[in-house]
Amino acid sequence: MPRVIVVRATRVVPAPPPIVWSLIADQRLDALWREGVLAMSQDTESTVRPGTRTVEEFTMLGQRMLNEAVIGEVDEGVRFTWRTTFGTDADGERRLDAVPDGRTLVSITTTSRPGTAIERALSPLIGPALRRSLERSLERFEYLVETRTEFRSSSDGTASAR
Repeated sequence: MPRVIVVRATRVVPAPPPIVWSLIADQRLDALWREGVLAMSQDTESTVRPGTRTVEEFTMLGQRMLNEAVIGEVDEGVRFTWRTTFGTDADGERRLDAVPDGRTLVSITTTSRPGTAIERALSPLIGPALRRSLERSLERFEYLVETRTEFRSSSDGTASAR
């Protein structure tokens, strides 16, 4: 039985939920703020909706990897869930909660199920590495929200970090 790795990170960002939602629920922007994500595409315009499919190219522990995923539940402006259909066996949730002074608490949870013997052996390293990466990613996300950094989005629905 593979070990399950659950990682959760939270951060309060200085913007109201509608602005935060427009950035966190458009996964084409993930390469701008998620550590290790080289490119991300989705098959819908703007924010995700149930059934949106994504393709993520990323590095983890020095390995270049590819995940395909599908969006499950969407509570517009509040939360969405996802699960992989190819690549790493994982699922997760992104959630927003309004806090005083027009700020937003962003919570991201990821559950991974290492499948290979090597992944299971590395599980004690993968969990802490994922947690640190997610925390640094939320720092980068806060910066994106604060500066409303312009991003480069191509016609094929991908975004790349500069």
